[in-house]
Amino acid sequence: MIKTPKVGLALGGGAAKGFAHLGVLKVLVNEGIPIDLIAGCSMGSIFAALYGAGVDMKLLEKLLEQLPQKQFFDLAVPKLGLIRGHRLEALLRLLTKEKDFSQLDIPVYVVAVDIEKGEKVVINEGSVAEAVRGSIAIPGVFTPKRWRGRLLVDGAILERVPVGVAQKYGADVVIAVDVKFGGERGKEIKITNIFDVILNSIELMEKEVATPYLSEADILIQPDLSHIASSEFTRFKECIEIGEEAAKQAIPGIRRILTERGIICNNPLSHTIVKEAEIK
Repeated sequence: MIKTPKVGLALGGGAAKGFAHLGVLKVLVNEGIPIDLIAGCSMGSIFAALYGAGVDMKLLEKLLEQLPQKQFFDLAVPKLGLIRGHRLEALLRLLTKEKDFSQLDIPVYVVAVDIEKGEKVVINEGSVAEAVRGSIAIPGVFTPKRWRGRLLVDGAILERVPVGVAQKYGADVVIAVDVKFGGERGKEIKITNIFDVILNSIELMEKEVATPYLSEADILIQPDLSHIASSEFTRFKECIEIGEEAAKQAIPGIRRILTERGIICNNPLSHTIVKEAEIK
């Protein structure tokens, strides 16, 4: 029996820039690009989980426009982090309908780091919201997430774009989305608060170790978000649009590679018709 090659998506970290993942996903869905599994890290883990939970990407974008962002950042007395993350985890539970990984539409792998043991942790069981909460725990910004005896922080520390994770868990073709290092900074990023200091310091360190694993991807999508600071969450709409444009430019190359590997892209229109027929 001939095995059909699997397409994996690797979504990386990037704080506010990570909203570009939503734009990429919207285009891949519209173009009928098959996604058999997703590995997500930090902000990438949020959109990996929401896609896997069956959340409509267009509706999600509309929801983001209505959400009061500051409401979901519960400041803490600094000990292990500036933001507790309880409110954000509650929102993740709501959006994912409190699903476990076993209940997702496709396999999703969330990458975090055990800060005490100094090792990468790939989560694909238990509560999806809890796993994502651990993966987005940017050191110094969010308090770490205690999970099954581990103390989890942002997975981007060890593998910012989890290409290797997608390959390990069965992806024959990996589409990687790097939201941090597409283009060059056209201007200096203005530092105005402690979040800017932490996020930009991490970004500078990550740049030195990003290239090796990005080169392992079959397709690399790098939206040019160099003019947007990682802390500028109010510019999420712009990030989404830039992600969409980068994905549209990548579609011909994606279709060519998938065709070469014997992978058939779905017809979005016929897929919709089938779904509607099933409902009826």
